[in-house]
Amino acid sequence: MTVCECMDVEFEEIKKAVAKAGDDLEAVQEETEAGTVCECCLESDCDKVDLPLPDAIKKAKEQG
Repeated sequence: MTVCECMDVEFEEIKKAVAKAGDDLEAVQEETEAGTVCECCLESDCDKVDLPLPDAIKKAKEQG
């Protein structure tokens, strides 16, 4: 499940970043570089990704 097209970040990488750095957006971006290029994946209506970054962080936190 693609979370950031520009940096080719998948949901599994977000899960690992949340486990390591917590659910802070900036910390996850630092770990994965997701959302640091075009920033489309930071928006809920981004059509380039399967799951926008903020939603992916929330889902990863819920899955623990």
